[in-house]
Amino acid sequence: MSATSKSIFSFLAGAATIVAAGALLKSNNGKKITRTVADRLRNIKRHTEDSFDSEWLNDFSDSAIHGAKSFRKKMKL
Repeated sequence: MSATSKSIFSFLAGAATIVAAGALLKSNNGKKITRTVADRLRNIKRHTEDSFDSEWLNDFSDSAIHGAKSFRKKMKL
């Protein structure tokens, strides 16, 4: 494949990804996921502002692991 063909293919793959992500985020499940992620980020921010010590990092990692498991379950992966 020439460089031009690779560029066009990359562009089309990126465009397809954006369209698929847009469709997912507009669906009811996508809206729930978006709200959940936004709420978790707000809670993390609020928690870090309340107490800035090394323990928040452990809580953050636990929250990230729980969030990833929850995301996998919601997406049925």
